[in-house]
Amino acid sequence: MNLRQELAALESLAGGMTAQTRGRKFEKWLTQLLSQDDLEPRTSFRPKGEEVDGSFLHRGRICLLEAKWWENAVPASAIYQFKGKVDGKLVGTLGMFISMSGYSSDAVDALRVGKDLNVVLFDKSDMEYAADVGFLEVLEFKLREAAEKGDVFVPYKAAVAPPPFVQRPLLTVVVEGARDAFIIQCIAQMLLERGDSVRELNMLAALGLAGLAPVAAAAARVNPGPIVVVADAFAGSTTIPNAEQLDGYEYEIIVIDPWIDRWLGLTSIDIPASQRLDVAQRVRQIDIDALAAEDKEFARLIKLLTS
Repeated sequence: MNLRQELAALESLAGGMTAQTRGRKFEKWLTQLLSQDDLEPRTSFRPKGEEVDGSFLHRGRICLLEAKWWENAVPASAIYQFKGKVDGKLVGTLGMFISMSGYSSDAVDALRVGKDLNVVLFDKSDMEYAADVGFLEVLEFKLREAAEKGDVFVPYKAAVAPPPFVQRPLLTVVVEGARDAFIIQCIAQMLLERGDSVRELNMLAALGLAGLAPVAAAAARVNPGPIVVVADAFAGSTTIPNAEQLDGYEYEIIVIDPWIDRWLGLTSIDIPASQRLDVAQRVRQIDIDALAAEDKEFARLIKLLTS
């Protein structure tokens, strides 16, 4: 099997593999991945009572590595614990945090507003692309985004141009989190089922409000079609932080007051993100035409999805 196939086997827990066994096998898989680009990986070690999953050498700089494959999204506490390890090392050391189960949006935004940005975040989609194009390609894209935009999480998926045979440009939709992406995909499916012509979507989760502009800008550089940014309202604003990063590109910003869950008839975000079936059922209860007549931002989204 190639690396991509091996990663898929780990994800499916093939052959009766346990989650604990998968963790050990994933560490070996990462070593193979890094070795292909001559990054001189080292496996886990224990300096002064702490444990580090590994390290590698990139252009003369040591990068510490933390890899998690949990059932739930990684919280802020796990990222900050790792950042503490990086902070305690030689000045210039960088941390690379890989979470195959994603991150909580508040965790990523909390890291973005920190004074010292020395940790870069990777998710499952980043590792899938790394298996195909090499870890070095993904790493250097993410390092450049962090250096130029100050953003610790821009998915490599945002940098991937659509294939040349796509006749109609994709509609790239950038949202705060995976839950928002799922809701919009469910709405698009409802539109398809009732006979509407729906654009092919390129969904990107920025994992937090602060990441919307840099992720959208990275996508705009390689995607010829329009970019739609969907955000929950904050402090009465009708735009997103650092929207100027999108100057010169074709984009639309949709700000939902107060949050996207209101479209589902919820007065608070009271469905856990993991319960996708409940979210899908809520979307099925939306009267698309009635909601579009009452909510101009929802109407704008429907127009963009179907234009």
